[in-house]
Amino acid sequence: MCVLRSFEKSAIDFLTADVLAAWQVEEVCSNGKLVRLDFTGHGYLLTLNSSDLPVERLVLDRPSVNGKVGELLTGFVAFVENNEFNLECFAYGKDIIPDNYRNLDVKVFV
Repeated sequence: MCVLRSFEKSAIDFLTADVLAAWQVEEVCSNGKLVRLDFTGHGYLLTLNSSDLPVERLVLDRPSVNGKVGELLTGFVAFVENNEFNLECFAYGKDIIPDNYRNLDVKVFV
């Protein structure tokens, strides 16, 4: 069962292009096991585990991936390490991401 929302999958596709193989991304998005989902108020960190991911650390912050809901602008970065994929969503400035953000109609763009 996929725990990712469609906008998170879009953000991951942008961030992993030319870094991870397409089959690795599909495996994580479709079959990755949810390790944790932590809300910080300023954003959230979603961690998935898959043995198909690399052990070595990768920082995926290019291109600059953003999301928008109403006037709220957010950003996305990802980290891969020890067979885990971490997707971080954060608000810019002093904005706060609401608890229901993952259920909203987020538009992702670069």
